[in-house]
Amino acid sequence: MNKKNCLLVLIFFTLVSCSGLQSYYSKLEKCMTGNNTEQAQGLIASSQKSYGQKNEILYYFDLGFANHLAKNYKESNTAFEEAKKIYDANFTKSISAGAFSLFSNDNVIPYYGNTYEIAYMNVFCALNYILQGQPNEAVVEARQVDNLLKKRNVDGKGKAFFSDDPFIRYFMGIVYENAGYYNDALISYKLALKNYNSKNNVYSLPAPQDLTSSLYNLYKKLGFSNDANELKQKYTVKQLVKPDNCGELIIVNYNGLSPKKADEIIEMSFYRAWPYFASYKVATNEQEQAEKVRAAVRAGFSDDYIKIAFPTYVRYKNKVSSFAVEEVNIDKSKTSKYASYEVSDIGSLMIAALQRDNAAIHSKTIARAVGRFVLAKVVTNQIRKQGSRQNNDLSILANAILNVTNSLLEKADKRSWRTLPEEINMCRMYLSEGIHTLNIKYLSSSNSVIYQEQIVVQIEKDKKTFVVTKSFRS
Repeated sequence: MNKKNCLLVLIFFTLVSCSGLQSYYSKLEKCMTGNNTEQAQGLIASSQKSYGQKNEILYYFDLGFANHLAKNYKESNTAFEEAKKIYDANFTKSISAGAFSLFSNDNVIPYYGNTYEIAYMNVFCALNYILQGQPNEAVVEARQVDNLLKKRNVDGKGKAFFSDDPFIRYFMGIVYENAGYYNDALISYKLALKNYNSKNNVYSLPAPQDLTSSLYNLYKKLGFSNDANELKQKYTVKQLVKPDNCGELIIVNYNGLSPKKADEIIEMSFYRAWPYFASYKVATNEQEQAEKVRAAVRAGFSDDYIKIAFPTYVRYKNKVSSFAVEEVNIDKSKTSKYASYEVSDIGSLMIAALQRDNAAIHSKTIARAVGRFVLAKVVTNQIRKQGSRQNNDLSILANAILNVTNSLLEKADKRSWRTLPEEINMCRMYLSEGIHTLNIKYLSSSNSVIYQEQIVVQIEKDKKTFVVTKSFRS
């Protein structure tokens, strides 16, 4: 038994001394929830080794989005292009790694991204190009995401979980329209309206009024009067008549931080016929390290031990719900106010995607845990059958080693694009040509002002101007 005790002490200090990728993410989380975008960009850029080769695409996801927020648009697209290459190269691979994961855990499989992550990457790339004054390059991103969704539909035979997205269609319609591709914009707006009203819309968000207005105006512009009238009969259409000498301002707000994955753990063990059962969630890096130590100790002293870990999402608490834009004239005699509206609920999309995969994840995880348990019993029984007292001690030590190994190996696959916003809000308005100073007020669910910031925008006649903001307040 002394050997067993020495082994557990060694494991204890080994576990305490290592933290890994989750420790890095806790630092990144503080930057993102504190709206310290430049600090986040610097941290990510200097931490590529923390991601590891199997998580390389996540590094480029995070680096691309952090640069996007820091207004390093060219660098952002460079990172996103690397992520696209990794996705294309790894999409059909990882078969051997997937087989090995049956004995260890799913973290050994290279992460190549979910379809919705790639699609949203196209949105950010398109915005990067627009903000650099390259609207035609943004159209390329719109066509890429269209091809991606078509392929997803074909591969999934029309039953794929994520084969279309209302917000992406809506935004890419704006991208097409901004570059003068009116027929493509019309198609994209129609698909957006269809998807917002679809039963499969995981967002559960109504179609924005600006979407129906944009579609109506395009119908009229392209001479489809009958379609325009039908749309007006079916929806409340606010016809947007652009005043003379005006341009359009479009504010895209990234609100909150996307939910992070945590371990949902089930432990079962027996020690001299005394049973132990526990079910708990591990959400923070500190909890994870403490749980590893406790689980290893329990496993080492148990006769029989099984541990199962499933991934689950945990949402961040964010007080900001929406925003409002206020412009005060020079004489302050008249104030113009514009309200935002939610167009995308990325957090709900991520949770729904995991729920869709849960059946396969759970069955694989349980099979893996049972397989390890059976292997431990076979090994220890074979050693015990040798008959000597020394072999009996060895069987006890082997059982402890295998139990502790099982407790260390079993962990859920908690990888995801951690810097994504939880939701996207938008606000569109016509402003006269020239320079405008605007107050953006970030509001709670009860419409009380949490905090505000001021922006200055240059509006050009007959053109769209885009502004990106980020909000979070815990």
